[in-house]
Amino acid sequence: MKINIHDFAKQFKLEYRFLYENWDHVAGYDEAVDAFDDYLKNDVGGFRKFVGEFVDYRHDIISSDREAAAFMFALESMGVL
Repeated sequence: MKINIHDFAKQFKLEYRFLYENWDHVAGYDEAVDAFDDYLKNDVGGFRKFVGEFVDYRHDIISSDREAAAFMFALESMGVL
């Protein structure tokens, strides 16, 4: 995946904040969480490597459903998915 990690981190924060402010009650939330798990399991398009790069950049793992959904929403909003 060729994504600017700095731009992605900004979008991830926006998506996470939106989910937090709406108590995760947004269209596509459950599907995004499931997609994150599926992409990670199947390493779709080098997904694991990019997740690892993002974890290193943030110095924090993706450890919640909200973070997983925000990750996928950020990819979608950047036109990757």
